[in-house]
Amino acid sequence: MSELPFPPRRTSEAEQRDRTFIAILDAMLQENETITARAVARRLDGVEHASSITRDSWRNARLADWQARQVELRRMIERTDKSSKSNLAAALERKDARIRELEGRVALLTASHRAMIHAIGEMGGMRAWSRFFERYDAAQDELSRIGAMPTTAPLPLPTKSKQLGSD
Repeated sequence: MSELPFPPRRTSEAEQRDRTFIAILDAMLQENETITARAVARRLDGVEHASSITRDSWRNARLADWQARQVELRRMIERTDKSSKSNLAAALERKDARIRELEGRVALLTASHRAMIHAIGEMGGMRAWSRFFERYDAAQDELSRIGAMPTTAPLPLPTKSKQLGSD
């Protein structure tokens, strides 16, 4: 949370009381204690009555802010509680399965890309492929980083005499 602007006060005790007031509001929010002017006044030293909070426009506005935060926080907690743990576990398992599926696809596409580049290299087309990507150094670096570039030099194409001799 950004630094909250405090109003000018006549005494340093009043300024300190404002800072303590905010700390009390934060603590009540964290403890999920219902935030009311009376509840805050009970915790705040030097304040005897809830009207000491509600009469001061700055304190009353901060009280309203923290009450609104508490309403939203409780609404979120209620939504979470409605989803049972088993529902949340099932949703998490579905998301994990989707992640595994996508990771498998990435692995397949990486292997396919690597084989394609290797095949292009064997056919003598690496120079043309490199020219296509020469302005895309970042793309080539990323392909290398994820293992999509072959690490071995392509094998030369067999000549016709070697092909005939192997039959």
